Amino acid sequence: MAGISETTVRVLTPYVGPTVADTCVRGTALSLGKTSDTLENCDLPRLEEHIRLLLGPLLPARSIDRLLAEIRASA
Repeated sequence: MAGISETTVRVLTPYVGPTVADTCVRGTALSLGKTSDTLENCDLPRLEEHIRLLLGPLLPARSIDRLLAEIRASA
């Protein structure tokens, strides 16, 4: 099973590209004092917050909710 980081990058890449998706995950991890590889399920609320900020200007809220549900289901 892929970790939270890999799943998030996979889900976000079609919308923002691999570099921005990876930067979102790494930025979230750094804000929590972690690395991308050490993000855990308990970090999902903060990751979701960053994803909403990133995608807010690009996608409707319902689409973002669907992507977040996909990430949560894979975590």
